[in-house]
Amino acid sequence: MSEMNLRRQASGVRRQQPFFDFLRLTAYASLLTALFCAFAASAQEGLRDPTQPTALNERARAPTSPVVAGPRWRLQSTLIAEDRRLAVINGKTLRVGDAVDSATLVEVRADGVTLEYERVRMDILLLPASVRVKRAGS
Repeated sequence: MSEMNLRRQASGVRRQQPFFDFLRLTAYASLLTALFCAFAASAQEGLRDPTQPTALNERARAPTSPVVAGPRWRLQSTLIAEDRRLAVINGKTLRVGDAVDSATLVEVRADGVTLEYERVRMDILLLPASVRVKRAGS
């Protein structure tokens, strides 16, 4: 074979090389796309929100006993002075006889209050550490 024929054959191989490179690149791209799709599908099923507690799921959140709905009162503070008695319940400042969430304030004491709701009286107490008693002259 002549030198010219060898060059033609070598140049023919070179011409086919870019086509095979393109096929190889397309095959890799298709493979990567398939792997990415498979991973994305499995990730949606298996991964959960990392900020959610692990013990909480839909079954654990379902109440085992019926929840009783009704008004709630949170006593935040009481003030007892010679001329007035006040209580802060649910963020509202109340005097004896005032109403909060359908309950009437009946009595204000240093350690808590008495509310009346649907003809039932109930005591709501402050935490002992939050009760401060100031004596006159001290």
